[in-house]
Amino acid sequence: VMEAPEQEARDLFVPQALAQVDRLAALVGQLLEQARAESGQLKLNIRDVDLEEVARPIVASFEPQAANKGVSLELAALRPVLVEADPDRLAQVFVNLIDNALRHTAAAGRVRIELDARDSDAVLRVRDTGEGIPYRDLPHIFERFYVVDRSRTRGSGGAGLGLAIVKGIVDAHGGAISAESMLGRGTAFTIRLPIIRIKREFAT
Repeated sequence: VMEAPEQEARDLFVPQALAQVDRLAALVGQLLEQARAESGQLKLNIRDVDLEEVARPIVASFEPQAANKGVSLELAALRPVLVEADPDRLAQVFVNLIDNALRHTAAAGRVRIELDARDSDAVLRVRDTGEGIPYRDLPHIFERFYVVDRSRTRGSGGAGLGLAIVKGIVDAHGGAISAESMLGRGTAFTIRLPIIRIKREFAT
């Protein structure tokens, strides 16, 4: 029979150790994703995708987290948008951007996901009313391992891979991503994806 102190130590340290293993495994996975994106080997399973169909269940999955923080989470599909894309990779984009927005938005704040179309582009925008990004950091946020100092000191920063992976996925789809932010006033990430591809291969 295990003595009480040993059992207590095991109950305390084993979950912590397992959590660290999970964290390292996730980090390795992110590193592999980033390496594939940078080498142009990110595999895409392209098909016709309704952006709202991809976004809505992901937004719903974040609603308990937002409610616990007292943050309003809203999805606004301003018009139907169909793109030729990999739905699983787009899901990654939504997850990373929404998670990022919630981590940096305090109680009584708001996170809004907008889906729209402009010209020949689908427009995906994630706005938050969070702490914002310092002006000097803004040009670097999509770089691998770049972590904004404010995030690190508040204990809410990650490994600096989430936004880099998002950019890799967007680039692989022939799209573009940009960010606007004002310190203390919030941040908006905007992604533009082509609705109609110029080149398209047809089976013969």
